Amino acid sequence: MTKININIKASLLALLVAAVSSCNLDRFPDDAINTEESMESLADCKSFLNGLYSGMKYCFSGGFVYVPELQADSFHAVKNFGNFDGDFYSYQVTASNSTAADVWFGVYAYIGNANFLIEGTQKLLSQGTLSEDDAVQVRQIYGEASYIRAHMYLLLAQFFCEDYDPETASDKAGVPIVTKYDPTGDSSKYPARNTLEETYQQIVSDLNVAKEYVLSAGTPNSAYVTADDEALKSAKGLIDGGKYSLCSNAGTFADGWKNDNLSETIWQVAMTGPDDIGNSFRYFIYNTSGMIGDDNPQYVPEDWVLNLYDQSRDIRYSSWFSTRNITTPVIGTLTLMVKYPGNPKLYSSVTNYVNQPKVFRISEMYLIAAEAAANKPGGEAVASLYLNTLKSARINGWNEQEWSGSSLMNEIKEERVRELFCEGHRMNDLKRWHSGFKRSAGQNASLVMPGDNYAGCSRPADDPYFLWPIPTAEMEANPQMTQNPAYTIN
Repeated sequence: MTKININIKASLLALLVAAVSSCNLDRFPDDAINTEESMESLADCKSFLNGLYSGMKYCFSGGFVYVPELQADSFHAVKNFGNFDGDFYSYQVTASNSTAADVWFGVYAYIGNANFLIEGTQKLLSQGTLSEDDAVQVRQIYGEASYIRAHMYLLLAQFFCEDYDPETASDKAGVPIVTKYDPTGDSSKYPARNTLEETYQQIVSDLNVAKEYVLSAGTPNSAYVTADDEALKSAKGLIDGGKYSLCSNAGTFADGWKNDNLSETIWQVAMTGPDDIGNSFRYFIYNTSGMIGDDNPQYVPEDWVLNLYDQSRDIRYSSWFSTRNITTPVIGTLTLMVKYPGNPKLYSSVTNYVNQPKVFRISEMYLIAAEAAANKPGGEAVASLYLNTLKSARINGWNEQEWSGSSLMNEIKEERVRELFCEGHRMNDLKRWHSGFKRSAGQNASLVMPGDNYAGCSRPADDPYFLWPIPTAEMEANPQMTQNPAYTIN
């Protein structure tokens, strides 16, 4: 198993976010840059950065998060589920898929915004007209924009590329690397795909810039990138710092997910009210009346996931799952995922199932530290320590254990499912572990969608369909673009 993905993720987590008492969230349109504006002052840079952050709420919520989970082995579709994102769930995705197109073009739009800001800060700094205090802040903004670009390229690589293997990365397709804001209608100048090696080199390069220039200290529930930024070293630094503590109280934990005030959150993308929200998670409850008994779930957790938890003692289980009587689209008793119930501050009457994305939490640092230690000679005791610390916070009366060898790695994998369920990690974990899957029988086989592409779906390790398709619109517009092997233009 290669380690670059957890090393990169640890570096991303270690460059985190500063909460500010007030911030201007006026933003540019999410799909375009106002090219009439330029970076002529610190205030211009701040305003544009706020717009960049505000737009990012879309790429850490909704389908960006749950579609990779549906694609893997986390959920079953119930009968008569309406085929919501069913092409990913049933492995019938084509290059014309709208979700893949939204991710591809949406993320590249954010990269374009970041490029515009990076160029603007560099031009402003080169003019030599700023005071030293203002120059420090502009350099910080330059670092934050570089971080954002790195994270966006990592998202693209995770959705559209194979897992990174240093022995083959120079021969594998990455994504087009664009570092200049230079729109053109000349298709002959559109970029080809860089190699996977070059893609990750760009990510590392941007992270190095961020490490140099992002200097502000982070606090829990931060909304901006900061300097709390090699996996074990970075993870250990955040854990040992003590700024972000694990939550062990069931009521506080559940409230933190509902009201987006979880103290162990390192970066949470801000949403300010019903008119400033990201994407929703409605497929998992979808109660449009707000009345008890009117739940209309399209997808329910697989039984193997539910059985991983100590259901009577684990605060995650009581916070994230609820067993209910369902009358539509099926009739029966099912356990639903209620991890994203909707923040009352983000809707006016009935929930819209929108919560602020908790992009980074300290608990993921414990898992990254455990996995990194497990891959080091003599690191089994350290890995067990991190696992036990996390479990002690989550499971009432947990008795510490020691793991070694394959049982240690298996426990880490299972704990990632327990802790990060439906946060968008499962498919990428399967890719980097080079694992396939076979869906389980389901909570109630009579209530879930049957068939080899549904409840009976199994996929081999390194399945080419684990990679998403390059959108048809991109393939048709860009003569330099190459498609992922599993797909054809349609």
